[in-house]
Amino acid sequence: MGDGTQRNVKSRSAAEGNSATPDIYERNINVKVTDAGGEKIKVFASFFDLEHSFHAEMTVDVASGRIDRTWAVMSKRPYVTYCLRALDNIHKLEGEVIGRGINRRIVDLIGKSQGCVHLVEIFQAAIGFTATVLIGLRTGLSEDPRLSEEENRSMWLPVLQNTCQVFQVDPEPAKK
Repeated sequence: MGDGTQRNVKSRSAAEGNSATPDIYERNINVKVTDAGGEKIKVFASFFDLEHSFHAEMTVDVASGRIDRTWAVMSKRPYVTYCLRALDNIHKLEGEVIGRGINRRIVDLIGKSQGCVHLVEIFQAAIGFTATVLIGLRTGLSEDPRLSEEENRSMWLPVLQNTCQVFQVDPEPAKK
């Protein structure tokens, strides 16, 4: 560190019995959306950490936000046979519409004691990003590099008002 302080870095040897326990855990969830033609988009998501390697796909109707098709695979999982049972629930997302309440419905349909929290995570990430893409596709708006930051903000304001501080219209009263 540049402030003159030192960090103690602890390394563990196999003889200490902790070689299987990492000091750092990392998880990556990635989402990609592509044009599937015919007013459909294809959503690809991946979920990677030390114990998991999951891939998921969805086909979504742009106009309605309806999830037409879902697919998932668990290439790496901590419980080779038990974890696979949760994949039976993925089809329950088909017919759902991306909109208000979708995250709760994902938990109810593919999570809890009959599902898998990690499948919930990957599909919530995929659907969250897809919702953002759908806004752009439905409005036809895109940032124009020829416009100033303020002009781009003004263009998007009617669509995104109060979704974040950049598009804040009515400040919320301060909580005491």
